Amino acid sequence: MLFSDVYVDRLVKQKLINTVKNKRVAHTQLFLGTEGSHVLALAIAYAQYLNCKNRTDSDSCGVCSSCVQYQHIAHPDLHFYFPSASMKGRDKSSDFHAEWREMIMENHALFTEQDWYQKIGMENKQGIINVKDTEEIINKASMKPYESEYKVFIIWKVDKLRYDAAPRLLKTLEEPDGKTLFLLVTDKQEQIIDTILSRSQLVKVNNLPTEEIVNVLMTQKKYDAETAQRIAFLAENNLTTAYNYDINDDNESEKLNLFLQFMRLAYLLAVSSKNFELAKMVDFIKTMENLGREGQKDFLRYAISFIRKCMLWDYDLQKILKYTPEEKESLPKFITYINRSNGMLFYRYFNESVKHIESNVNGKIMFTDLFFKIAERFARTPAK
Repeated sequence: MLFSDVYVDRLVKQKLINTVKNKRVAHTQLFLGTEGSHVLALAIAYAQYLNCKNRTDSDSCGVCSSCVQYQHIAHPDLHFYFPSASMKGRDKSSDFHAEWREMIMENHALFTEQDWYQKIGMENKQGIINVKDTEEIINKASMKPYESEYKVFIIWKVDKLRYDAAPRLLKTLEEPDGKTLFLLVTDKQEQIIDTILSRSQLVKVNNLPTEEIVNVLMTQKKYDAETAQRIAFLAENNLTTAYNYDINDDNESEKLNLFLQFMRLAYLLAVSSKNFELAKMVDFIKTMENLGREGQKDFLRYAISFIRKCMLWDYDLQKILKYTPEEKESLPKFITYINRSNGMLFYRYFNESVKHIESNVNGKIMFTDLFFKIAERFARTPAK
């Protein structure tokens, strides 16, 4: 992947190029992107540039044998590790290399953790980077490169590295053999083990401005200016969301409807309404179970986003909000129930629920508990 194909701030690219020019390449680097940024592509482009046989002052040549292999994600000195789960005899990252290569090539390295899990059919499991992965990394890191100056290990979502697997990797990260480069990629710095953070040089990647995302959509997706502007606006500067937005799939509307259904049931439970039906609550929880863990987190994150919009609306900050037409219709009505006085508490409840799902808490128990927490808060806080 060329630097010119990576959608991040040019100054970040230039800093990486300068490390190569000045021969100051740190052997372990943490590529910290904001959610939805093109940080994985940046790591690949950097590795390609480092091993390019005819690099220029601004980019890889794109045509040498090394670049061609990199651009097909098929270089023998390029190794990827990422979250996965044991499935039908496949129990480490390298067993999923074919799907991983397809994912990068088909999506321009713009995909979410949930997209990856759906690709390999593990929506109902939690992905991890396990002990077998680290053992393989250590083994490969001890070998000489096949044909390039550097062996490169790109560990995507390094925050998913299991605590029992991490200690095995520390010495290798600190003192790799020969010219071995570790590029650790994440958007969750707070979830990375401190001993790994302390061994890594930070490369920070922020979201692109809206106007640059619009340009990407017009250039790569061939959208007209109005459509690109609308999608970039709704994606809230999340490049991955904008790039993969399906204009024929009203997914945001579906998530809004689920959220409204959840909150209505919780409110009816709170006021002991005769319209409350336990069966509907049970059905809703079953719907959540069927989404799988990543789908559940996706719903909860949408709820967090909507609660934030309610609070901002209550503060008369509508001008800075980004919302769909359906959300615009719902928000003025909803601030009666979620507003500046109670919004942070609701925000905390849903945010804690995301953490519970990530900690493998049973979804049925978690959503039942969340229903009663929200209902209790409604019962204690009269509508505005």
